[in-house]
Amino acid sequence: MMHMNRLLIFLSLIAIIALSGCGKHRDDVVRAGNGGKKFGGRYTLNEIRGNPASLDPVRIVSKLEDDIAFNLYDKLVDNDHHLRVVPALAQSWEMSPDLKTYTFHLRNNAYFHDDACFPNGKGRKVIASDAKYSFERVCDPKTTTSGYWVFQDLVVGANDYFSRDTGKVHRAVKGVYGFKVIDDSTFQIELTKPFTPFIEHLTTSFGYIIPHEAIEHYGKDFFQHPVGSGAFMLDHWSPDNEILLKRNPNYWQFDDKGNRLPLLDEIRFTFMKDDKTLLQNFEQGAEDEDFTLPTESFQQIVAPNKTLLPPYDKKYALQHVTAMNSFFIDMLCSKPPFNSAALRRAMSFAIDREKLCKYVLKNAPHGPATHGIVPPAFEQYPIEDVHGISFNPDSARYWLGKAGYSNPKDVPHIVFSVYNEPKMEQIAESAKEMWRTTLGLDVEIQILQASQLLDESDDGKLMMWLTRWYADYPEIENFLNLLNGDLVPTDPNMKSYPDNTRWKSKAFSTLFDQALSTSDDAARLKLYAQAEDVAAQEAPNIPLYYEEHYRLLQPYVRDNPLDPMNRIDLKWVWLDK
Repeated sequence: MMHMNRLLIFLSLIAIIALSGCGKHRDDVVRAGNGGKKFGGRYTLNEIRGNPASLDPVRIVSKLEDDIAFNLYDKLVDNDHHLRVVPALAQSWEMSPDLKTYTFHLRNNAYFHDDACFPNGKGRKVIASDAKYSFERVCDPKTTTSGYWVFQDLVVGANDYFSRDTGKVHRAVKGVYGFKVIDDSTFQIELTKPFTPFIEHLTTSFGYIIPHEAIEHYGKDFFQHPVGSGAFMLDHWSPDNEILLKRNPNYWQFDDKGNRLPLLDEIRFTFMKDDKTLLQNFEQGAEDEDFTLPTESFQQIVAPNKTLLPPYDKKYALQHVTAMNSFFIDMLCSKPPFNSAALRRAMSFAIDREKLCKYVLKNAPHGPATHGIVPPAFEQYPIEDVHGISFNPDSARYWLGKAGYSNPKDVPHIVFSVYNEPKMEQIAESAKEMWRTTLGLDVEIQILQASQLLDESDDGKLMMWLTRWYADYPEIENFLNLLNGDLVPTDPNMKSYPDNTRWKSKAFSTLFDQALSTSDDAARLKLYAQAEDVAAQEAPNIPLYYEEHYRLLQPYVRDNPLDPMNRIDLKWVWLDK
């Protein structure tokens, strides 16, 4: 027995030595770069909404999916940290005098990732036909695209291509005629009409460029085998556990010090769904950032002046910014009971947004959404011209009666869907109580996975659901497209994205279309506000609050600014270890 104990102790020591020898993970290894920067290391961050449903660009509909995809793919143009449009795969571009033709000149040093889809596994150069191929996939219903709206009614031939198998088009359609390959390094897009914010459409996730070889090789499984030309490549994907990306050694971009990007060796995305566990892991050093501070702990971490409280102020860095992000409740307006604007208004008047922000969310939001869904992050937007609905119990009961429900028990059973994120569940419970107290309604809360909620809301299968909208690009049009009935398909069985409330208003569309063709910024913003005011009165959704972004960073994280869109652009980040 004694000898056995000694043997066990000896083997344990050997195991410890072995682990300490091979346990020097890549997140511990850094190498000197130019300008005092350092290469190497692993950056770990969490996506609290869970595992992504797809990394195929045409099917990316959530922020968590785009956070990952952003580091795998490139676009023709992109936004920088100040949200200005800058060159990416297109090193330059110009517009025709009539503002209807965009000509992009591609760089000659961008290559797709080395991958088994290519001969000998070697990635090839990105050329203009890749842009045409990628954008035509966005316009192809066979891909189950969610991004058709970025080209719909705008690019010559996009509508015909999308409708080619419906019998509505009476001639052969081989492609989108407005996507033109001039030569390998020159790509053109021809519009049907001038459209002021069009260049920003190309900065969305539907602007990612992919190779046809990847689709041909992986087929329907491409969504989990992404191949792009981005700064990182997929290493492995363990569903509901982690996604690990590794450095693309052939990436085309360099920083201002001459370092080839990216500087990190790896990015690790985790999928913990409990914000309290995430904070604990961050404090233990297992995560390099915490973007989802627990509501219960917020006032113990962040002071009213938006600085860190002890002991956090001595350990971590805090970033905060007014977000291009709003939280609201959507209602399906094409079917009873929410085809009644009066009922929608009653539900909206019953919500005490001030109480929600102060007591439920501990003053973490930027403020209650007392106007529309466009957040106050757009400095020149005349948000005061949008007369939103505020808490008013008498008005709530009045409009319930106008909807034909003098007795609250006559209101059809309402199912309120929310995805399983702690903060979202807290908001849902608070709203449920407000409807019960003010209107006498017993609303049922349904908890769904985030991917299921997104799919079913697009499919028109949900009655009412809690959601948020992060700007895809820094333009008010991106928020107002959520209310753009012109994008709602005529077939009720088709997905409706981004207007999944399926609300339609001729008055809104007239003002919105006029804004989109107006080049004068001040005049365009005023028209946007007038259009949003129309929507605010009809209440296809219930704006709740405008978000303020907060992020805790470990003290060694460098060059990772927080912008109003919370863009996860990690190719610039380095670790000062």
